[in-house]
Amino acid sequence: MKTAVVIALWVVAFWRLPAAIRIPRQRPLWTAFACVAVASTIARPAVKSIMILPIGINNLATVIQHILGMGGSTAVLFFVIAMAKPDALRWGRPLLYSCAAFGSALLVVFFALTPRPEETHNFFEANLGQPMGTAYCLTFLGYLTIAMTIASWLFLSYGRRAAGTSLRVGLRLLGAGTAFGALYTGWRIGHMTTRLAGIPFVTDDDTAQFVADLVEYASIALIILGNSVPAVGVLWRTITYRRALTEVRPLWAWLIEAAPGVVLDEPVGRSPRLQLHRQLIEIWDVVLILRAHASTDLIAAARREAEAARLDPQATDRLAEAMWIRAAWLAAVQGAEPRTDESEATAAEMDTDFDAEVRNVLGLARAFRDPRTTAFAHQHQEQPA
Repeated sequence: MKTAVVIALWVVAFWRLPAAIRIPRQRPLWTAFACVAVASTIARPAVKSIMILPIGINNLATVIQHILGMGGSTAVLFFVIAMAKPDALRWGRPLLYSCAAFGSALLVVFFALTPRPEETHNFFEANLGQPMGTAYCLTFLGYLTIAMTIASWLFLSYGRRAAGTSLRVGLRLLGAGTAFGALYTGWRIGHMTTRLAGIPFVTDDDTAQFVADLVEYASIALIILGNSVPAVGVLWRTITYRRALTEVRPLWAWLIEAAPGVVLDEPVGRSPRLQLHRQLIEIWDVVLILRAHASTDLIAAARREAEAARLDPQATDRLAEAMWIRAAWLAAVQGAEPRTDESEATAAEMDTDFDAEVRNVLGLARAFRDPRTTAFAHQHQEQPA
């Protein structure tokens, strides 16, 4: 299980590295995963025996892990504050840096004062009931409890109003993961303080350790999942836009034959969303021009033909629109004079919901290829539509 967690953390860290290099606001989250990945790697016996044990300081790996853990939790706070309450960073940044530095220094002091006669596998268990060891552990756990509680509140608060389903789900999972992190540290604090005070805990030590491990793994899993969901959503939208671009391009290429002047010269970049947005704009610009070639009678005839097909209302609208557009296009490419002044034509309004607009144009593209549309256009070509 621990090996799988370490591998998953490194996968996410390497996955997020390109975005962290390009986008400054992504760097804190990458830093958090990198810190936790390094900390978890150091904890592996093989790595510890090669890199840490030869130094000769018992449990040196533990204090390095915990300082990295503080750094990672601080980075998570930077990320969520920058996203949910960016104005707070002006005064929050120096405060977070100061708290992290003070907490790390305090950790080192308590570590130096804690008796460590031998290397121990589990520093928490080894220091149950020991004053200095407990003080060290409570410093680390208390810092994480505060950081994870604040992060959870901000993630869940922002997740309720974030745009995009995948982002909302991702933020809620991150909030749940940090909440489990706070639950883990709270459980550890309760176990250690009761043992120091000589008060029975709710479970025996072995069960307490099992529950702590279970909650910790759940926290890491939720955080990894929450980090992945928005990225998967972006990937899925990119794939969807590429497919839509492929399907819409024939309609765009066909329509601009009637009005090649609508094609914009400025480069649009490699983003499929931007390319698709450009093509939608140019398609509706051509439709506006073709509207001057369509008489009221032609549009009414297209509506009657589409309704006769007995389709659902949305498909009927798309088919009727495709019919008069294709007839108007045919008239335009044949050199017919416009029936109305172009300025009098009603502009086609794009839907403010981009994905809804993509669906509309995809429906228009399919209707434009419909044999009924072709037959209608040829049947009415003598009406210079």
